[in-house]
Amino acid sequence: MVVRIFLSLLFTFIYLNAEFNLTKLDQYHENICHALIDGSNRLDSYLMDTNSTESTTEAEIKTSYAIENGRESEYTMRLRLRLSLPYLQNKFRIVLEDEDSNDPLYDGTNLDNEYKAENKNYFLGVQYFDYMIQRHHVSSALGVRFRKSTIQPYVNFKVEYLIEENEEYTSQVTDRLRLYSNGDIENIFTYNILEPFQDEFYVLIDNVHRYQNWEEDRTISNSIAVMKLLDDQRVASLGVGLLSRYNRDEIKIVYPQLYGVYHAPLYKDWIYYELSPSLLWREENNYAPSARFMVNIGTLFKTY
Repeated sequence: MVVRIFLSLLFTFIYLNAEFNLTKLDQYHENICHALIDGSNRLDSYLMDTNSTESTTEAEIKTSYAIENGRESEYTMRLRLRLSLPYLQNKFRIVLEDEDSNDPLYDGTNLDNEYKAENKNYFLGVQYFDYMIQRHHVSSALGVRFRKSTIQPYVNFKVEYLIEENEEYTSQVTDRLRLYSNGDIENIFTYNILEPFQDEFYVLIDNVHRYQNWEEDRTISNSIAVMKLLDDQRVASLGVGLLSRYNRDEIKIVYPQLYGVYHAPLYKDWIYYELSPSLLWREENNYAPSARFMVNIGTLFKTY
């Protein structure tokens, strides 16, 4: 069933090469973009009673399909909406996103196969993000985590510290603390390095640590990748990653992986695709190697 749905999407994009259908597709896309911008402008005018500047409101929908040795085919859809209030967008932003888009540890190695949007967790929050203390960028947010009729308010605090930034090296530390009304606590700490070493080549190092008080284990993700900018819209990367969990009694490796990603436009600058082959050694398979291939198709809605 999943294969048929995904292949149908691919054949639909091929069929849309007809000029008439592409014209209608462009019109649908333009209408949605203007609806998002008009909504943010109306809300901004209501709050500020003033003329708005250009909005940076955007939305993204991404569909993923993956196959892997020894596992059933997997599917998921991700949603992210960032509603900027034009006059206030240097200070406030409204964000709606699903749990995968909200998770810095998400790497596509496990897709949820959830076809119904109401069966996912979503996060809706208002971010206040224009506060500097020396080299620390401090932001906060109020929001709700919801799934069907279950709603849990939360408060979010985030600190970003730019350790060093120059033409040859950039490093940054980020810490996000989230407190839920039901007593859940989540803290995510990241340390990232971006370093160019040749023309249009970059080395990207990502380190993420996550603590959740409702889970016995804490999670650590480490990766290093070489990224090549092929042009303004095409990017290719090759990397190695490691996902681990630990508690007071043990440290266990969930999986190491070798992976590649190719990102390119599919239609104009607002429909794109990503091809991501990988080789994983999962703990659940006694670290026997398994080949995985994932395809992402994304649609962007923005006017800037």
